[in-house]
Parts: sequence; structure tokens; C-alpha cells
Amino acid sequence: MKHIDFEFNGKTYALSFTAEALFTIYDKFGYTSDILGTTHVLEPTLEGWKNCCWLAALMASQGELQRRHRGESPQQMLTLEELRTGFMAADSVLLRQAVRDALEQGFHRDIPKPDEDEEVNLVLLEREEAEKKARAAALRASISWLRRLFGSTSAPKKP
Repeated sequence: MKHIDFEFNGKTYALSFTAEALFTIYDKFGYTSDILGTTHVLEPTLEGWKNCCWLAALMASQGELQRRHRGESPQQMLTLEELRTGFMAADSVLLRQAVRDALEQGFHRDIPKPDEDEEVNLVLLEREEAEKKARAAALRASISWLRRLFGSTSAPKKP
């Protein structure tokens, strides 16, 4: 499962932006297409810092629940208060970046881009080219037939 590893106080925590986390955010902040803007987590304000810590604690709990579901040994859940009081000012940017990365990864879908090379079925490609040639030949024959028909039904040209 997707997550961002984040180190805090000597332990590594998995920040996982799950559907549960998304709907918890919607319940707290309202439906929004701009979670970072609505929560102000990247802004250098007390409100932004509190919300950043809240999001990190939420995603850390989701990551821990995923670890437990996979059968890994349980770790203590990271709390909001630990995050709010455990960072030096200069290190706060690390948590903000981890939250941003986890949100980005949670919304990421592996959809092939239109310009990416796709696997080519050579037999199918050859068949399609043959059909195009056959249609073009049939179209030329139809046009020729229509010209002859039109020429035979129209009045003769006067000199």
C-alpha cells in the first residue's frame, strides 16, 4: 500500500493518505478540491501548523492501521500532541513536506499517458493496413463507376 516514510524522534512512521483520511478531512473542513489551501498546512501560521500536525497524525494512524492489517508488529500510534510539541521550528518544514508528499501520493493514479508507447500487435496492425487498402481500392472503383454512369446519362457535350 502506498505511504510516505517519515522519521520522528528516532522512529519511522508511515503517512498514508487513504479514503478514510480523505473523508475525515471533508468532515472536518468541508468538501474541497484544494485540501492544502483549505487546511492552510503550508502557511507559516499557528493554524497552519496545528492543521499540519493533525493531518500528519491522521495519516500516521492510517499508515499504522495498514501495517497492522499486513500482519506487522504494532507500534504506538503517533499523536497530535507529540507532533505539535516535538518539533524545532527549523524542522517543521520536514513535516509539512511529508504531509504534502503523502497527499500527492494518495491522489496519484497510475494512468498511462496518451503519448506513452503502447504495446503494438503487429498482426492486427497488418490487418488494419490491408483493410484500409481494400477500402481505398473499393472507393476508387465506386468513383470510377459513378463517373461512367454520369457520363452516360448526361447530354453530350457540344463543341
